[in-house]
Amino acid sequence: MSKSDPNLRAKRAYSNVNQLKNIGPKSNAPFKFILETTPFSDDEDATPPTGDWVITGRVLPNSDLYKTGSIRIQLVVSPEYPFVPPKVYVRSPMYHPNIDKNGEVCIDMLSNKDSWKPQNSFVAIIEEIIKIIDNPATDHVKHPEAASLFDTNKVEYERIAKDLFMKNFLPRD
Repeated sequence: MSKSDPNLRAKRAYSNVNQLKNIGPKSNAPFKFILETTPFSDDEDATPPTGDWVITGRVLPNSDLYKTGSIRIQLVVSPEYPFVPPKVYVRSPMYHPNIDKNGEVCIDMLSNKDSWKPQNSFVAIIEEIIKIIDNPATDHVKHPEAASLFDTNKVEYERIAKDLFMKNFLPRD
């Protein structure tokens, strides 16, 4: 993959957005995503806007805590993509060790520059987001209070997380 190809960003992102369409709620994919908005039209040759691109959709977690609804996320794709990972934000309020109060998600693939590869797909990002939502990791803390409660009183952590989720979740279709 060459940084000198001026169309690389658009080609890569367009391909990745099309892959996201294949992991909807009716698919057999183990991780599901509902694509809501994208800067791309259905025409592969159309020129997307300049600047950051925002892709919005909903993840469908698998854990007992979150399996009744979906959670809105945004991928913000910078002009440096695919050589720099997109930023990912959870736009549905959540109480979670790996999601800060502004919705920024901490996963190794996005936060560790050695873990990001230009070949990584949006589908792989969605898989990692769902995994971290379903199984919080206290080694990638973005919300110290939630992480502390998760470690010391999981029952209370789950009560608070479920309460906030039930107030803010979106449908799974």
